[in-house]
Amino acid sequence: MRYERYHIPIETVPSTAPPVPKFVITRASNCVNCGKCEKACIYGVHKRKESDPREMADPLSHLCKNCFRCISDCPQRALMMSLGPDYRALGRGIWTPLRLSTIWGEAETGKIPVFGAGYRGMFAGPDYDGMWTDMSEIVRPTRDGIHGRETISTSADIGRRPLWLEFDGDGKLSTELPPVIELSIPMIFDSAKLDAAGPGSLMGCAMAAKMLDTLMLVPMDMVTRELMDIASAQIVPVLPEGTDPRSVEFDPRTRMVELRIGSSWKMAAKTIMKRFPDKVLSLRMQASKGVEGTVLEMLEADVPVVHIEYDEDGREQGRGETRHAKDSLRAVHTAMTAKGLRDKVTIIAGGGIAAAEHVPKTIVCGADAVALDTALMVALSCRLCPSCMPSSCPASIDKAAPEWVQGRVTNMVGAWRDQMLEMLGAMGIREVRRLRGEVGRAIFYDDIQKELLSTIAGGAIRG
Repeated sequence: MRYERYHIPIETVPSTAPPVPKFVITRASNCVNCGKCEKACIYGVHKRKESDPREMADPLSHLCKNCFRCISDCPQRALMMSLGPDYRALGRGIWTPLRLSTIWGEAETGKIPVFGAGYRGMFAGPDYDGMWTDMSEIVRPTRDGIHGRETISTSADIGRRPLWLEFDGDGKLSTELPPVIELSIPMIFDSAKLDAAGPGSLMGCAMAAKMLDTLMLVPMDMVTRELMDIASAQIVPVLPEGTDPRSVEFDPRTRMVELRIGSSWKMAAKTIMKRFPDKVLSLRMQASKGVEGTVLEMLEADVPVVHIEYDEDGREQGRGETRHAKDSLRAVHTAMTAKGLRDKVTIIAGGGIAAAEHVPKTIVCGADAVALDTALMVALSCRLCPSCMPSSCPASIDKAAPEWVQGRVTNMVGAWRDQMLEMLGAMGIREVRRLRGEVGRAIFYDDIQKELLSTIAGGAIRG
């Protein structure tokens, strides 16, 4: 077999939705149509009217990059810039307007976003914004990132790995090897948030999963023959809680199945693994207080994959103060490591993955792979409106063509993988598997704050 370097092909896939400009340029009535703004702007915001070249057309605000060149060159001071009201209304929670517009750009071009003009924000914030990674290797001349001088592996293994191998007297392997799926990227698609997207979006995401060599979690009642024929090796049926494991049947091409845990998950898991020994089983659970204890129970039951699901903001379920995924996953990873069982199970973490940097940060905290859900919708130009109405969706996602969806999702994942490669190269790490649980290569703002301020006022501060 000829060696082929893993590569994600990208090409520009424009959005079908009306643009949402971050900055709105308005032209006052004192404009003299001199055209200096057109000469000053290299982004094409200002143009003359096609119907009458003597007059300037309305500015194309969605092309503005906030350079202020046109405003400074206008002799009449006839131009004004302001933050767009539609842009300010985008998103919810951690899905800020900046994160949505960044994903839109990544899904359109497949390129790493460049904001320019220097970083003018805070250096620390809540959750993942309060976590920094060690980039000390960035000064080495061997740093390659996305430039390809050295190979950096982004592959991930899904399934149980034996802790040791045994051989018989003839030197033949006697250990029974469980099924393991190797993916080219540590990002899995979760279609749970694609309910309002339409069949075309589901099909397009499956096509993207096949191109990217990853998996796609699909509710059992949405798994069709057409979907399996397009991407049979990628589709992972998700069984609802309470499914009778004795009567369920799967397409023989299925490599992995997932079960939402209920009160009798131990019996269900044992039955499925016995009936389908050639398939990888994943148990899906909502993260809540004490999640690490539940994961240890699953380890005792020999469950090979655990999918921990956080909410849209990346937090555990429950009332009152809940932990963010970065703290919850560290607790899970520490609990398994303390018993020497970390390599016995694959941890998939989903929910709250709203930016490219969240993927490696989630892995640093202890996950083997991440599940993308809301990010897939955003890649399709979703604005995360407070009330989702497919009939009045400004992006018409329910009518999206599969090929368009495939291009947008592939571009976003390509841009996210390139950013992960840049981070791994700057950290001097040559494969993403080694990044798992490497909390020593990260700095957590909350921990540093407690450590530095613990002696002030004669005691530890409250976290």
